[in-house]
Amino acid sequence: MIFVTWRDTVTAGFEMLDLRTATVGVGTYLFGEFRLDPRRRLLFRQSGVIPIPERILQLLLILIEANGSVVPRETIASRMWPDAAVGDGNIAQHIYMLRNILSDGTIDRALVTTVNGRGYRLTVPVTLETHDFDFSDAAADTLPDDELEEPFRDYCHGSYLLERSSAPALAGAISAFKSALHCNQNYVPALIGLARAYMLLAEYCHVPAANAFAEAKDAIRRALAIDPSSPTAHAVLSGLLMFADWNWKAARFELDAALALNPNLSIVRNNAVNFHICAGEYDRALFEAQRALMMEPSSLSRQLLLGRALIHAGQYRQGITCISRVIESDESFYVARRYRAQSFLFNGQPEEALTDLLLLPQERSEDPCFRLPLLGRAYADSGERARAEQIYAHLQVMATTDYVASWNLAIVAVAVGRNDDALAHLERALIEREPTLLFLKSLPWFAPIGRWARFRKIAGIVGP
Repeated sequence: MIFVTWRDTVTAGFEMLDLRTATVGVGTYLFGEFRLDPRRRLLFRQSGVIPIPERILQLLLILIEANGSVVPRETIASRMWPDAAVGDGNIAQHIYMLRNILSDGTIDRALVTTVNGRGYRLTVPVTLETHDFDFSDAAADTLPDDELEEPFRDYCHGSYLLERSSAPALAGAISAFKSALHCNQNYVPALIGLARAYMLLAEYCHVPAANAFAEAKDAIRRALAIDPSSPTAHAVLSGLLMFADWNWKAARFELDAALALNPNLSIVRNNAVNFHICAGEYDRALFEAQRALMMEPSSLSRQLLLGRALIHAGQYRQGITCISRVIESDESFYVARRYRAQSFLFNGQPEEALTDLLLLPQERSEDPCFRLPLLGRAYADSGERARAEQIYAHLQVMATTDYVASWNLAIVAVAVGRNDDALAHLERALIEREPTLLFLKSLPWFAPIGRWARFRKIAGIVGP
């Protein structure tokens, strides 16, 4: 089996076509009241641009190229997912998404019709409006040039690693984004990616929050100085204001700004999910998670986001089901497995949690953040207190040389009945302004001490 990295794929794409010297036929597809510019990946209705996810765009192009002929499901599957087995349900979901985008509640949804037992087709004729462009001059400002190719490749590689979200992956993402910025210090996508990577390092307790958040703030401020109308940058700033500063009013303002600039970006909806979870608005968080998934129905990260929203809403069984589907699609998705283990613990299934946790590789940069605290909790909930005590002692020793979040020490301490120690750890987390404290109310780790005055004081300081 041959594995090709995202970086290799992007590099190969640039090597296949010399965009500087080629003269090609460039066309715009016209169908119904729509225009599709495949080169710029833009869909228009009359003079307005309609946001369309890349995967749905691929599906639309397949139907357009058929120009009214029936496209079998097998053809759609082989072209859109050449290396994966895809069921009819997944294809039907993408067709549903495409119909929603093309209808927008204003025209007949039958623009894309189902031909029973055969496949799908467009019901309106397609015409191609062609133009010839000499890319040596006319398109020089719109296509990647020598100064943008390398940062774009680095940005794509960093974005792929960002989706994986493990400690080694985030470190690699930061390196890739910095490499892109070394080539072009004003490359806004890389600045936003850099801010997101540092934020995740802090949110996942990989490093002290203050240092990582400072780096993230610097990157996002530079991005907004270059492009103040970037909805993604405003969404990331909203997250920083919430997790780093606990400034709920300013965070909501930036989130509203991002939604006003472009409500159809899944990353904006992603940050809206986090905001509403921390604000205790769980129904709204679930709504935003579903919107984000509708925009990228094939994204495992967006499916995991919905699973997380279900967990914070207390719907543990549904969360387990949702995250299990992610793991079925990619068994190596480290973050998904640890979130499922957490869900099992909340749902009173410590043995199942242990199964997940023992399958996770031992990675020193990850162990004190997730695997060991959850393992300690799982052993305690399974009645193996001695093992849980050993893990608690081990984490305390690790804390003398490595960064171990006080939140994680508190999770294990309360599991073994060391309630005073757990409160002391949480008070230390409050001093350090650990971002996980924002989940005190939505994650039931500390139910045994939930009524204690010291705990209620901490929760009152943290909450909105």
